[in-house]
Amino acid sequence: METLNSPLELGLRALVLLTTSYPRSFDIDRLVLMDYCLIHSGDLGGPPSVLPPVPNRGGELGLKRSILEHGVQLMTRARMVDVEMTSEGITYRASEEAAPFLRLVDSPLMPVLTDVAMWVATEFGEQSIEEFREIIWTVASQWNEQWNDDGFGDLVASADSPVGDEGGLT
Repeated sequence: METLNSPLELGLRALVLLTTSYPRSFDIDRLVLMDYCLIHSGDLGGPPSVLPPVPNRGGELGLKRSILEHGVQLMTRARMVDVEMTSEGITYRASEEAAPFLRLVDSPLMPVLTDVAMWVATEFGEQSIEEFREIIWTVASQWNEQWNDDGFGDLVASADSPVGDEGGLT
């Protein structure tokens, strides 16, 4: 089983985000953006990024949604995440079992993820999804310029907006 960027890894990161944001609940669009901020927080003026910068990190958003959805479903089946139907659609909230479970996860990365997740929840948890997407798009545009200026232009895909025609993530 592939562990890097697997549904299990993204599901655990979503669980960390939901637990640090408790009792708030979020939809998949917001969780995708929050996970992106969790991993690349240094690019957004926050704590140091959990992963090193790579030229194609702007393209992660399109791939991340499907994997994160599977990860949240996995956490839901394990009863770590509760699904809620709201007037806004389907949202997810950490269950009462989530925090005790995360305390059992033995990984040196867990305290770092928890600290950065608290920053993400504070910075972006209450912003409108439109404002949140705009922030990510602005930062992603800078990444493309950075890598082009550093001689990595061939490695960077063209800068398409992460916001689709319908206003959703692409």
